[in-house]
Amino acid sequence: MRVNQKALAEKMSKIEAKLEKQIENGKHNNKNGLTANLENGMRAKQKAPLMENMAIAALFHFPLPIYRWNASDCHPKIVINESTNSIQRNRTGERFLGIRSCRAGPIKMPSASPISIIYTEYRILAENGPLFIGLSTKEMSLDFMVGYGPVSYGYANYCRIEGQNANGNDIIISENVPSFHSGDVVGCGLNLATRQVFFTKNGQHLNITNLYVDENTADLYPTVSLYNHGDAVEANFGPNFHYDLSKKF
Repeated sequence: MRVNQKALAEKMSKIEAKLEKQIENGKHNNKNGLTANLENGMRAKQKAPLMENMAIAALFHFPLPIYRWNASDCHPKIVINESTNSIQRNRTGERFLGIRSCRAGPIKMPSASPISIIYTEYRILAENGPLFIGLSTKEMSLDFMVGYGPVSYGYANYCRIEGQNANGNDIIISENVPSFHSGDVVGCGLNLATRQVFFTKNGQHLNITNLYVDENTADLYPTVSLYNHGDAVEANFGPNFHYDLSKKF
């Protein structure tokens, strides 16, 4: 899917105008640094035809998290393939099925950022049972499914989105979302400015409007939970995605 160049140009023009106004009002201490970033963003806009689904934040060179699957934060029954950024539920030596989770890292939640979105997409490679994608803190055990464990937010393949706050209470349950299966690309993100969690499927934003992260929430990490032996996903940590992130600005 290619970016609508006219729409992208309009969005970037609005962002540029907003940054210029902020500079004039003295809202940022480092005026020279922001001006340089603005100029870089304008130059990047001229190269927009060469870019597909690139986050506006990347165009303006704001710092973005670098992701990787964390072998030390992954259930031993999940195998990581670093060359493809994929993970698979391992059947070796395990008689019964059960939820096994894996987190990627690091993700930081800066207290202030002009424009910043955390986002990861997952291509479903194999899916023969419950499968969950989302965000979690390290408080969530790797034997829990993301969205059901404490301080986590998850999208299940059986048409359900759920979140848990620090007290373990449900903060949202939605059964008005589509299911996903092998071949689908599912995304999960966090808008750091609004602290809103959002999900996508095959490049389309899902209409979940009231799923927010508490201000005192610890760092969140991209998380996948697999149930069935052989189930697998491939992560895309960016910057090119199926979903056009410029729509979130």
